[in-house]
Order: sequence, then C-alpha cells, then structure tokens
Amino acid sequence: MSLDVRFEPDYPLDDLRPADYNPRRLSEEAFVRLQASLRRHGVVKPVILNQDGTLVAGHQRTKGLRAIGQTTTPAVILPKKVRLQDEIQFNLLHNKVETESSVVYAEPGPIGEWCWIPWQTIEVAESRNIPFQQAISFMTAGHGPWGSVVIDDQGRIVLNAEYAVVAKTQRFDVLAWTVASFDAGQLAQDLTGEYGVYDWSGLEEKAPVWNQHIVQPNRLRKHTSKAREGQTRYRSETWDGLVLPWLTTSHRVVDFGAGYGDYATHLREKGYRIHDYEPYRTLKGKYSLDIRTIVGQIRALEKDLRSRGLYDVVVLDSVINATTSLDYQRWVLLTVNALCAADGQVCIGTRNLNVETKYEQSEHSTTKSATRLSFLDEHSVDMRFVKGKWQRIRFHTPETLRELLLEYFEEVELSETHRANIKARCRGPQVFPIEDYREAFDNEFNMPYPDGYRHNKHKGIVEILIELIKERNTLKEG
Repeated sequence: MSLDVRFEPDYPLDDLRPADYNPRRLSEEAFVRLQASLRRHGVVKPVILNQDGTLVAGHQRTKGLRAIGQTTTPAVILPKKVRLQDEIQFNLLHNKVETESSVVYAEPGPIGEWCWIPWQTIEVAESRNIPFQQAISFMTAGHGPWGSVVIDDQGRIVLNAEYAVVAKTQRFDVLAWTVASFDAGQLAQDLTGEYGVYDWSGLEEKAPVWNQHIVQPNRLRKHTSKAREGQTRYRSETWDGLVLPWLTTSHRVVDFGAGYGDYATHLREKGYRIHDYEPYRTLKGKYSLDIRTIVGQIRALEKDLRSRGLYDVVVLDSVINATTSLDYQRWVLLTVNALCAADGQVCIGTRNLNVETKYEQSEHSTTKSATRLSFLDEHSVDMRFVKGKWQRIRFHTPETLRELLLEYFEEVELSETHRANIKARCRGPQVFPIEDYREAFDNEFNMPYPDGYRHNKHKGIVEILIELIKERNTLKEG
C-alpha cells in the first residue's frame, strides 16, 4: 500500500493533542476496569494520531495510561491530515474494531512484542461481518493501514479479525501484538467489555438542527428507465400502509414535517383536503432553504385553523427519528397533539431499533451505497455523515415508542412492529399546560436557520392554536 503510515512504539503522552470532541463517555466503573486492563496487558492496541499529532482515536486509553503512571503509548501516525468526518470515523471504527466474527490465521511474532505480519501469511478460514469489513476497507484505502491485530502464539488472530481480512484483500502488512495462547481468552474478555456510551454533545455545532432536513427524501418520483417507465419509487410506508387505505376526501389532513411535500401535492391533485408543513423546505434542486414557501405554509395553516378548526388526521412520517434532541422530540409531539381534533387521530411512522440492530448483527448484510454502522448513545441516537452533512437518527423500539406516545395520547395502536418503520395510530390527545404548548409552537413554527436567523412569522398560528386547544380541553372536561 502506497500510503506511508508510521508506527511509534513509545510515543510521549505529553506530545499528544486531544481532539475537540470525544464521542465516548466512560463511567467511573468502566474507567477503573480500563486501568486494570492496562496494568494487566499493557497497550495492545495503538492510539491513532492525525499527521499534526491530534489524537484521532484512543482518548480514554491515554487517560487510563496517565492514571496508572505511564508516560508513553504505542501510536499509529496517519500519513496526512484527515477531514473531521474521517477523524470521527477512525474513532468509531477503532472503538468497534475489537471483533472476532471472522476466523483468521497468520504468522505470529515473538510473544509480548510488536511486529508486522506479511499479508501473504494471512489465511482467512471464515469471512464474516461484511459491512464492517467494507467500512475498514474504505478507510484503509484512503489513509493506509491504520489498524492492528492481536494474535496468539498458535497463529489465531483473537482480536480485530475483520481488519486482517481486509489486509489480505488489499495486500498490506498488518501491525500485530502477539500474546501467549493461555492469555488470549482473558485479553479478549477484558478488551471487548463495555467501556462507556457514545456521547455526541461534542458535535453539536457540526450537526445543527437544520441539517436534518437538508437531505430530504424524495417521494413518489418516477423511474427514468424505459424498462420501469411509469412506475413509482420512494414511497412512504406510513402513508401507503397506515393512512391511505381508509382516508377519504372528507377528512381534513395536515402532513407535519412533510419534506418536499410529495404526498400532499399528489393527494391535493386527487381532491383530498390536505395541508403540509416543512420547516426546512428547500428550493427545488438546491440545499438553500425556501423561507417564502415555509412562511406561506404557516399562513395557510393559520387561515385553515381559523375557519375550520383542528384536523381530523395529522401525519407524522419519519419526523420523530429526525429530532435532534429530547426537547425537539417533545415539541413536535406536543404540536401534533395540538393540531389533532378531540375525535381525530395522529398517524406516525418512525425507525425501528430492533430491526436496525438485527441488520447490524447480520453477518452478510451489505448495501451498494454505504456501510451501515450504528453507534448509539444512551438515547438511541446514531450520528451519521450523509451527503456532506452530519445527521442524527433517533431509533425507538415498539416498547419505547408506545411508552413515549402514551404521554401525549390516550390511545396508541402500534402496527407492523417487525418492519424497519414502526407505525402508530394515536387518538385522544392528552391535556398539557398552555405554557408547554406555547413553548413547543414557538420552536416548531419558528425554527432556527443558519446564521441565527428566525423568520418570526408564527405569532398568528400560535394564538389560534392556543385558542382552539382551550376550546378542545373545555369540551373534554365538560
């Protein structure tokens, strides 16, 4: 491999420059276990440094080394300075690379020493965890052989076997630490334990709320090939499976968080009474926000609410999974609760954590476009770099979704809980204090935009919604 990665077995800890972020947060218990592992085994996985000495991966390990009085660490130094998104990808892969799904053998070195294993000696008996190998391949192709393995004195790679599979395929030598076979089991157990949770707060400025909608899904678009001419792609499971089978032109509907508004446009052409609202609607073919259209949607909703009242049907399709914080998750659910008439219903579709987890654990799962890897924080939020933008993806299990929605509605009926998109039909909006509604409306109808801009054209819709909620609550109490 042409990229010249440098290995330093005794890099001074004082020369390290910590990164501005650290996506993993350790508990005190985990930090104590980390120190015990370092005392028992030493550092068997080098930290990764950017070309300028910035610590790309190994933040907690270096803290542990300092805590036990060490002054140096093995380090792999990348051949060039990498972009922020690649720094974070290195960090994530480095934390997750301790896997032995594949079965791989190679030529070991002396016990208790570092050596380079020739790729020609690597023998892959079983190759598994294909998506993970793809992620490693992408990073090694762009930045050189940044990883390492642990091998026992019998030639079995006991940690980071997928990395060795990639090395065989791409034909580069592998940095390895050799252990005695009778120690290998204890080492694997110590290193593969849970060492903290992911914490994305360090990337707040890199993933502002408007990023969630700049890359919006295209719905109901036609195939361009003659073989599939006239056929529709990118349909919505929520609309097609949960709403359209019973929806009539007599229902008044609002599609909240509608993206490009494809379903609303399509249904209006068929005579349905439907409004749509997307706080981050973009100009056609661009990432620029279409503020004029967004304000127009708010004014149209305000006018309709004043003349006809709350809605029979509120659709929330793939919105909960795009909420960037627990506050925004609460605000959007309070807002759809408010838009729903007393006898109306809210139809929701969101991402299923159980299906995602099953996919990630599938040994041979793969996609053509990208490798899917989950790095969930304590709130089941994953951070992904998509089309040049950092995005958060929030997952729910059927159980957590039901528990969440029952806070806002008296009845929650889940369906298709085995699919990637959990569907929920909610009835009977719960009653909340007016000040809670007002806070939600001020945020959902006056979202922040780049450079701190807010349009401040939402006061009319806030006041009419407050008035209608009070009427709804009075009728309910009566």
